[in-house]
Amino acid sequence: MEYEYNCSYFQYNNVTPPNIGQQLQALGKFAFGVGIAGTISTILLIILFIVNVFTNIKKSPARRRRLLCWITSMPMVVSILSLIIFLVPRAGDVCDIVKQIYLPFVLMHFVDLVLLIQGGEEGVLNDVVEVHAPLSLCHPPCCFFGICLRHLTFTKIRLRIVKGLVYQAPVFQFVLIVIMNVLDHAEFMEKNKSDRLYQFFAALNILAFMFGIWGFNILNGALSQLLRTKWKRYILRTKVLSAFVVILKIQNFILGILFFYNVIPCIVPYVSPAIMRKTIDAALSLLEALIFGVLFYLVYQVRDITEMKRPSKAGMLDTPSTQRRLLASDVHPTATVVVKEPTSHMNPTTNTYNGMTYTAC
Repeated sequence: MEYEYNCSYFQYNNVTPPNIGQQLQALGKFAFGVGIAGTISTILLIILFIVNVFTNIKKSPARRRRLLCWITSMPMVVSILSLIIFLVPRAGDVCDIVKQIYLPFVLMHFVDLVLLIQGGEEGVLNDVVEVHAPLSLCHPPCCFFGICLRHLTFTKIRLRIVKGLVYQAPVFQFVLIVIMNVLDHAEFMEKNKSDRLYQFFAALNILAFMFGIWGFNILNGALSQLLRTKWKRYILRTKVLSAFVVILKIQNFILGILFFYNVIPCIVPYVSPAIMRKTIDAALSLLEALIFGVLFYLVYQVRDITEMKRPSKAGMLDTPSTQRRLLASDVHPTATVVVKEPTSHMNPTTNTYNGMTYTAC
């Protein structure tokens, strides 16, 4: 394996991406080492995800399980896509697009889960007004550029704007990436630092993610005091998720800059600098996915089946039906709750539960 930094061979020759055999031959022992280690780590992450689903997520209320599956699957999905990018360079473009869009997509699902636990928009607004929680815009990354307003009041419009900042990131980035690839294949745009159109779309892509993670931080900062008691280890879970997403995005951004300034080497005649950039990114992502996969497994465990109190009506919908009838009587402690079992024909019996009298028919 001989690296070269004079990669003019790929500039003047129309070289297709290498197949699996050519990739392994060009990278030599490095490819076999990373391939074997990446395969083992990917299988381990798949096993951890399956175990987490059946031992932890299954204990959560039904309405949260789908969102928790999306969130906790991120290290596994990133590892699978990175392994494919490393071993199958010809599938690198498609897998890299999916990986870059999947990251903000998971942030969107995390926000959905937070709002579900808090009782939806109405529950959030009621709680933040009750405790006089301020809406602060002083959160990274946009606070570094002077957008730092504190002590704003919560309103439904402002809450939806913050949500929209998170939701726009996966959608807008998907549209931009598709347009960029279509224009590149149509030879209307070239992916290099001298193409103004490419620079414009790349800047929009970065801004979309920046505003997405900014909205994510704003919302979590405003709700951290409320959710700390309703969802155990909420702040830790938020930091682990955002750290994984930011590391992967910054890593991809730095390697992109190194590629455009001809710092990334090549291996003639198979591996171009563009393929080498994705190969390096995939190898690093495999290691990061393994580390964060173990952290996700530990952090997103369910210690309590409910993990929250449900005083609100929206929260009542998140409980099993039999518990919901008993919880509903908390509003009227002296009320009588009648639980009917249609398949039973035994004589009615009277029981007492937490000071409440109910009759089972």
